[in-house]
Amino acid sequence: MKGLLVVVVLTYLGSCLALYTMQRDLLYLPAPVEGKPEAMEMSVEVDSETLQGWVVNEGQPKALIYYGGNSENIANNITFFEEELSDYTVYLIPYRGYGNSTGEPTEQGLYQDALYVFDKVKGNHTTVSLIGRSLGSGVATYVAAQREIEKLVLITPFDSVENVAKERYWMFPVSYLIKDKFLSLSRVKNITAKTYIFIAETDKVVSHDRTNNLIEQFSKQLMKTSVIAKAEHNTITNSPQYISELKQALNES
Repeated sequence: MKGLLVVVVLTYLGSCLALYTMQRDLLYLPAPVEGKPEAMEMSVEVDSETLQGWVVNEGQPKALIYYGGNSENIANNITFFEEELSDYTVYLIPYRGYGNSTGEPTEQGLYQDALYVFDKVKGNHTTVSLIGRSLGSGVATYVAAQREIEKLVLITPFDSVENVAKERYWMFPVSYLIKDKFLSLSRVKNITAKTYIFIAETDKVVSHDRTNNLIEQFSKQLMKTSVIAKAEHNTITNSPQYISELKQALNES
């Protein structure tokens, strides 16, 4: 019996070690760029890394920076932004380690890159708004808390990656193991921009508890929360309801 207990304990500790060691491989799932996107290319050098992305609808007074979801090829959004938000210049810059960008993704690396890109483009536009989808919502809230922006749109956001991981790996001491926590809920108090949140009705990746906990931290800066009917985590942006309400949010004065 004692021997069995030792085996169980060692197995558990080994699992904790594996989770700690492999956590960034589990968190970050970069998607490759397929083909050659038909949009103006943009290259940014940050901290010895090269971020390779695209600019859509160049020359518009208002700018929109899009932070994609995990495993999302953000180049697939080029046509959408060309057709649906042609009055915004849209910046699609993959994270370090994603797409054709060099480096390895980390929370602090993504934040550093996002602030650099923001500061680089803001002087060319009258206003800058942000869209953050899933993992990108953690980056968007960070920038929104650090910089003056016009509007903040969060799609299937979470309160923190730490809390998402706690739900998924409930049997492990996640708070002691996790490196990249993306604590969006702690930044809400520093966000002043008009904010719009979109929830996928049947989201099985980010639970509604995680999104609702984030929503509860907002006050008057939260303009609207929309539940997109029948949408899943990865299909929400295909919904006509989402497209209509996103355009309405960005066009509101």
